[in-house]
Amino acid sequence: MGTGADKGMSPFASPVRRGQWRPDRWGTMVCRAVWDETHDVRSFLLAPADGARINHEPGQYITVRTAGESGTERSYTITSSAASDRAVAITVKKKPGGVLSGHLHDTLKPGDTIEAFGPAGRFGPVAAPAERYLLLSAGSGVTPMLATVRTAADLGIDLDAVFLHAARTEEDLIGLAELTALARRLPRLRIVMVPSRPVNGWAGAKGRLDAAALAGHVPDCASRTVLCCGPESFMATMREALAELGLPPTAYFEESFDFGAIGNDLVADDTLPARRITFARSGKSFDCPQGTTILAAAKAAGIAMPSSCAKGECGTCKSFKVSGTVTMGATTALRQREIDRGFILPCSSRPETDVVLDR
Repeated sequence: MGTGADKGMSPFASPVRRGQWRPDRWGTMVCRAVWDETHDVRSFLLAPADGARINHEPGQYITVRTAGESGTERSYTITSSAASDRAVAITVKKKPGGVLSGHLHDTLKPGDTIEAFGPAGRFGPVAAPAERYLLLSAGSGVTPMLATVRTAADLGIDLDAVFLHAARTEEDLIGLAELTALARRLPRLRIVMVPSRPVNGWAGAKGRLDAAALAGHVPDCASRTVLCCGPESFMATMREALAELGLPPTAYFEESFDFGAIGNDLVADDTLPARRITFARSGKSFDCPQGTTILAAAKAAGIAMPSSCAKGECGTCKSFKVSGTVTMGATTALRQREIDRGFILPCSSRPETDVVLDR
């Protein structure tokens, strides 16, 4: 018996009419499935509640939040194949004291809804096209690499890549069995899993990754394009090691989700008048001291804005500037054509005049 809205409709059937999921605004997703990857990592399959298509590229992420405008927000890489546009999966590690990761693990179940924003981001094989890759990751940084390999397998892309992943123990390795199976579909994919502290008689590679280990595991690493993701300390070590091994800086790309709390590294100048920030659609307004970011001032005024990294990297807070002038710091999450059209990142923008945003 079918479970769709129409009697006899198969859940496998493609919807007759599907709109396009809007990546530039918050929308509602329904949790369709939940499964454990490891003892503290869980995946959630999310589908647009209205049946819209959700297009994305391997390496992109979505931002999710708990209910309401003031809900807690975090960004998670989409780990499912980009060949599918009906649903996306995110893979979440439950962190000690993690507000949203704990909430997702403890409460989100099939049938529940959650708000989401995106996809966004410019990390991955689309932004860094190459003939040969080194997919280099540690811990939760494995997620964009999983999306890349799954997409290649589903689209029949002849991916030439070494997938080198570091974890604490073999029990922390995500997707090992699946990757082994995918490698049979991708003959030029080589999987190297490296637990630093194996505990159960692990027979494979082990130890910490450094220049010597990289050279041993991937002798031709300096001639590959490197996509790297993991904790900041791991990526810093890998950058230095790969440079030592001769990798050109132009062949190295990294993504980080080691986002801290929203901060403000610009110093307010109390001798200058504050600027008025107005949200055109909601009618909300607040003062922003010069030298303070618009996002920081909004948070201080108790006005919620979608945000995640607060470093100009994720694009969650991207807003269209109707009027006014700002000085913008980091612009990583914006394309030049978006800047030319008038989009800004409030997390890295300080006002020079009164500003009106389309919010």
